[in-house]
Amino acid sequence: MRFVRLYGRVLEQLGPDIRLGWFLAFANVALALAQFAEPVLFGRVIDALAGAQGKSASATWASLQFLLLAWVAFGIFTIVCGTVVALYADRLAHRRRNAVLTGYFEHVMQLPLAYHGDTHSGRLMKIMLQGTDALWGLWLSFFREHLAAFTSLLILLPLSLYINWRLALLLIVLSVVFAALTAFVLRRTESLQRSVEQHYSNLAERASDALGNIALVQSFARIESEVSGLKSVGDRLLAAQYPVLSWWAVLTVLTRSATTVTILSIILVGTWLHLKNLVTIGEIVTFMAFATMVITRLEQIVSFANQMMFEAARLREFFDVFDTVPAMHDRPDAVDPGRVSGRVEFINVSFSYDGKRPAVADLNIAALPGETVALVGATGAGKSTALALLHRAFDPQSGVIKIDGVDIRDIKLAALRRNIGVVFQEPLLFNRSIADNLRVGKPEATQEQLRDAAARAQAVDFIERGPEGFEGKVGERGRSLSGGERQRLSIARALLKDPPILILDEATSALDAGTESKVMAALDEVMKHRTTFVIAHRLATVRKATKILVFEGGRIIEAGSYDELYRRGGRFAELAKAQFMTADERPAKVVDLPGSLAR
Repeated sequence: MRFVRLYGRVLEQLGPDIRLGWFLAFANVALALAQFAEPVLFGRVIDALAGAQGKSASATWASLQFLLLAWVAFGIFTIVCGTVVALYADRLAHRRRNAVLTGYFEHVMQLPLAYHGDTHSGRLMKIMLQGTDALWGLWLSFFREHLAAFTSLLILLPLSLYINWRLALLLIVLSVVFAALTAFVLRRTESLQRSVEQHYSNLAERASDALGNIALVQSFARIESEVSGLKSVGDRLLAAQYPVLSWWAVLTVLTRSATTVTILSIILVGTWLHLKNLVTIGEIVTFMAFATMVITRLEQIVSFANQMMFEAARLREFFDVFDTVPAMHDRPDAVDPGRVSGRVEFINVSFSYDGKRPAVADLNIAALPGETVALVGATGAGKSTALALLHRAFDPQSGVIKIDGVDIRDIKLAALRRNIGVVFQEPLLFNRSIADNLRVGKPEATQEQLRDAAARAQAVDFIERGPEGFEGKVGERGRSLSGGERQRLSIARALLKDPPILILDEATSALDAGTESKVMAALDEVMKHRTTFVIAHRLATVRKATKILVFEGGRIIEAGSYDELYRRGGRFAELAKAQFMTADERPAKVVDLPGSLAR
């Protein structure tokens, strides 16, 4: 993305405030025009005074009155216009930064889980904050400096040719030389700065990774190692940044040298032309002011170029994320069916992550409202992928999934997910209050509803033991709670949401026996009268499932009830014997194994 296109995209982000942007743009043009009046009028005043002195006479007020009053008028206009631009440019830039930040956040939250699995959250956070800060800075400087600088140069050069083409040619040549040297330096630093931003992203990712796993870092005494690793990334960042800083130093020297060289050139050439009666003293004074203005504007343009160079890599990262198209989106004719009854069908469903090896193939599953369907099998057999397809984390490459006879791709994504509740293997909690975490699925829930859901999930006792009750904070990722407490909050959240379809993804696999019994009692409650899909490795937890599907290699190789599958003596029977029985035990002896997932 070239600078011009990139800068165009920056201005496109003004969005609904574009009218105010146009107003500020015209105000900048007017401001640039008005600023030329001062050197021109100053030169005219000098010529009037010098002319009177040459005639051994005094200049009269009448001869200077118009010039001085015009000068005052332009000065007042410049002050007022500059104040208006500064005031509204600030407000516009701050307002749009907040709007774009919110839009970016919403966009990232809609990106599929596969994208988030490949992209570190620390990197996404860094891109969001630095990208919006870059936009804010460029918007502000565009309306305060950049537009006026470019407009001034476009007006200044033709105006200087009109006043005195000889001095104007000198000014143009010096400007072109300065611009060429600046362009050379910028070309040398562009790729270097892109490398610097990559190191900044690595730094943010490394720090976020360590902070997000602070318990692991401390328990394995890795603090020194992690600090050393972060320092190593910082050292590589500095090594990449130093060459860029050196080139910017060269550019700063060029800018300062250009001011001195230009002023001296105007004085020397102007003096020589004056001796030949080809330029007046007033014109020399005017061009000295022009030279100062040109250098000032060129410095602003160089500053803009520096800023663009510094921000370009950040903006490219920002727009790359912004341009990522969510794999899951609503069809134009998608509908909101309201609350569904919960009849689920998989019809010849196949899906592959890489387009080569199928993750699931030819799945045919039917679940009636209120039934419990268990998915068992080895890790990587396709169980989680199948249920990810149900709530549209992905779409199948072939086949169709229906709820109440409607293709889920014809249902609005938000409506589909409102009808499906998920209790994950790892309870996912915000660093907010218990009440806020419970209200994730039902923001309007009352305090009575919160307490009722917590009681049914066997969670109300430990909640009310805390000094702040439902307003107590759970800590980052729920770290202030035990694993069982976190899981029971997750179940209470699902109860409060009250979805007709429920997915339990290894909801008890990481719990001890005592905690598991409490969680199982909570799950018995949450599964009542819902279509439930259970992923389980502990086969004791699926004894009362309506139907058990055995996955292997992405396919369903067996289906039936617990007793049917055991008597069949196939893959499920092998798994059951490996977990629960010795070689001479019979299936009747496993009837009272602990834990059940309810009807």
